[in-house]
Amino acid sequence: MKSFYEKLKDKDEEAFNKLYDDYVKLIYHIAYSYTRSKEDAEDITNEVFLKILNSIENYNDKGKFKEWICAIARNTACNYVTRIKDENSLTDEESVNNAKSSNDGHQDMIDLFEEFLDEVTVRIMILRFIYDYKFKEISLTLDMTIGQVQGLYYDGIEKLRKVCKNG
Repeated sequence: MKSFYEKLKDKDEEAFNKLYDDYVKLIYHIAYSYTRSKEDAEDITNEVFLKILNSIENYNDKGKFKEWICAIARNTACNYVTRIKDENSLTDEESVNNAKSSNDGHQDMIDLFEEFLDEVTVRIMILRFIYDYKFKEISLTLDMTIGQVQGLYYDGIEKLRKVCKNG
């Protein structure tokens, strides 16, 4: 019986559908956290799945598949954002408007985070609260140490507590 990874290497449609179902939300969120644009995040998500399929031959099953996928998603999103910045085709104001137009059920929470926290802390909060990530998973996704993630997380919680107390 072939393993899941062998099936992916053989371009098995059922294996790809499982891969897609299991990781589409994660990849989309990573992309969105970098772009703050629904359309760009969707484009990046599609690009990431193509990269996974094209490079699955290079993956060796060491139990770190999710981390491998997160690295591909993070690198693809970073490259995309860098390309966009170089082209100067998207202003900060347009990015904010794109984020605000998202119909995500968590938009009020995201708005609160974005209003009072820095960009990296917003990503951490979204991964922690909306996607229920552990600190280790967040550190791998954002390429940070667990200590950095925890420090920013707890500082962010404290800032939000003060805002809610005074608000």
